[in-house]
Amino acid sequence: MAAQSKISFTVEEANRTLPLVRSIVVDVAERWGDLVKVREEYGNSSPEHDRILRELAEYIQELKVIGCHLKDFEKGLVDFPATIDGKEVFLSWQLGEEDIRHMVKGEGEASRRVPLPGLEQPSEPSPN
Repeated sequence: MAAQSKISFTVEEANRTLPLVRSIVVDVAERWGDLVKVREEYGNSSPEHDRILRELAEYIQELKVIGCHLKDFEKGLVDFPATIDGKEVFLSWQLGEEDIRHMVKGEGEASRRVPLPGLEQPSEPSPN
């Protein structure tokens, strides 16, 4: 079996995918809301529940083909593998944001979204 090449995005490449990613993630967020309602009304076993799960799986697969990863269904949080300053990171975009301005630093519980280098807010000057 051939090894699958690892996709890595530049900020520009990831931003170019956003119209398609945004369209998919809007659908994901809507269907997630529908799933929550179906679960409240019918529990986890109904034809509608199963249909929505299949649709969500298809959306996730579409994002994987693009090379990004859905991290939060409700918020529409998506990570794009990238290398910045020689380190492997994830560019981070969330539904409602115009473009990619964040990355994820750290792993697991310690991971957090931070502004991309050069987009940090200037710190307040200290009083002298």
